[in-house]
Amino acid sequence: MRKGLLAQMMLVSAAVLLGGVLPSMTWAGALRCTINTGGAAPFSPYTRENPIAVDEDTPDYTVVLALDYAQFLPNMKLSCTTDGQEVSAPAGFDGNISLSLSAINDTALDWTGEAQTNNNGIKLKLYIKAVSYNDETLPNSYPPAKLATRKFLGVEYPVINGKEDTTLFEFGAQYNANKSLYKFDETHNYAIESMRAELIKLGWIEYSALPVIPAGAHLTFTVDGMSGVATVDVPLGSGVYMAAPSCSLNSAHQTVDLGNFNKRSSGAFPQEGAQTRFGIGFTCNSYTNNVEFTFDDANAILKGSDKLVAHSEADGKKLTGVAVSLYDAQGKSIVMGTKQNIGSAQQGANTAYYQAAIVQTAAEITDSSSASFAGKITAKANVTITYY
Repeated sequence: MRKGLLAQMMLVSAAVLLGGVLPSMTWAGALRCTINTGGAAPFSPYTRENPIAVDEDTPDYTVVLALDYAQFLPNMKLSCTTDGQEVSAPAGFDGNISLSLSAINDTALDWTGEAQTNNNGIKLKLYIKAVSYNDETLPNSYPPAKLATRKFLGVEYPVINGKEDTTLFEFGAQYNANKSLYKFDETHNYAIESMRAELIKLGWIEYSALPVIPAGAHLTFTVDGMSGVATVDVPLGSGVYMAAPSCSLNSAHQTVDLGNFNKRSSGAFPQEGAQTRFGIGFTCNSYTNNVEFTFDDANAILKGSDKLVAHSEADGKKLTGVAVSLYDAQGKSIVMGTKQNIGSAQQGANTAYYQAAIVQTAAEITDSSSASFAGKITAKANVTITYY
């Protein structure tokens, strides 16, 4: 079972050559669109050794795994090019093309926007938002990239109707004097999108050795605005395993008040504030030989740090010069992403104890605009419990 504090990621590049057997100067033979995710395979980290415990009595539509934008597909770079060629356009071409989600694992979304997985009791739900685009102006060109009608930067769109909900940008072609020849290039025709995902319980959970997200899982985007059908696949990685719970966290969310911290301006850094002890309650169905807790920074992609990123409570933006450290019951620093074995657990109620402290890491504490900061801070971690 996972609990109120998040992290993780990876990424992959996918491209498709539109057509291929037509002469090089034709539209379909020259246009090539790409979605570069940097190598992401967001479901791959969820291995069989770390299953998600879900009870059959869990209410339908409960989110059993949420991958936020930083964890799922944070930076999808969409671009199109004719590789330097000027080509004649198909009839009815209005100067723009776009990409939209058309299928998940080669199957269209159902009417509620949910996709089937390998497990009949688990559905996949997706969300998408526009992050940025090339807004420069070129001579003899439609806008190289622009927001689609009724789409806005930073606004989340639940994916229900694939084409309507996921057409976020349009790419405009460059043209010759009489608009008889057109071209696209990756230097100008690009935009960035981001997606998050939820796995939702809907029906009877199957506990098996098969991953919920099968091998070869992918999203398919269709290139719109031209004749014919051309697609681009985005790999998702394979993973996520369901297990009948034997231990579960008592609460999905927990807040720890770390008190006040007096900012220092001199001396060696880092400097640590007072440690605050807190307990994480969990319940096991039976005696369990080994219980492990793993902490992950909800606001950082990379593992291996011994500090949580701090943010301003007022605007949620990252702060510099201050962080939060976690410690085990003996005061040993906890490294994010590393399992902490607390030993055995009894049947029934149990509590694992930890400590946390505010840490000043530099002489100046500044906000996202580099201004000196004073005020309330927050840090967030995901906690995963495993047992065997």
